[in-house]
Amino acid sequence: MRLCPLLLLIPLSLSAQIPGMDMAVMQKWSRAKVIRFSVVGSHQARTLVVSGDHEGKGDVSDKITIEYTFDNKTSKMIGEPKITDFPSTVANLKSDGTNCPPPQLKGPYEHFQAVSHMVSGTTLMVTGKRTFPAASVSQYPASCSMKSIAGATVQSNVMVTVSDARLLGMPMQSANKSIIIAPDRASFTLVGSDGWSWTYTPALVQ
Repeated sequence: MRLCPLLLLIPLSLSAQIPGMDMAVMQKWSRAKVIRFSVVGSHQARTLVVSGDHEGKGDVSDKITIEYTFDNKTSKMIGEPKITDFPSTVANLKSDGTNCPPPQLKGPYEHFQAVSHMVSGTTLMVTGKRTFPAASVSQYPASCSMKSIAGATVQSNVMVTVSDARLLGMPMQSANKSIIIAPDRASFTLVGSDGWSWTYTPALVQ
């Protein structure tokens, strides 16, 4: 899972020329010295939930929250971020693309569970794990008879931008819909890859 770093690089002197820009919001966050960010990562996607080369997908929801303090003048994180995991949920299990019965999971599927993190410049790398439970799956394409397979745990990474609060002054939605600003300009969402989106809510500290 990867969210490409995205920072606001447009000078304030030029930003007024962009339709939909809110200069008052831009100036407010430009003057800030210290900002506290609350970030909610939300995963919603059709996802493989069994280990190996087998048919078995579900509608997977997952969530992770990150809180960090940002020095707006040096563009650096202050202290350590607080990362909180939430359990995954799986619905609508099917052997997609076949007429075979759906897989039967023998335990919980966990899409992402944080283990460690590292800050590099304006990127927060969160290293975690994905847990596939033991399951019964069809033997497609040979047949639809079911067989048991073992569970597995694999490494999974999330890269999160330590972002710029001035994005709140940008037009409500970017041309490619990768940035969405809330109507009240209190939060913005960066649409990442692999079903992840990241909603940032900044609060002025100083």
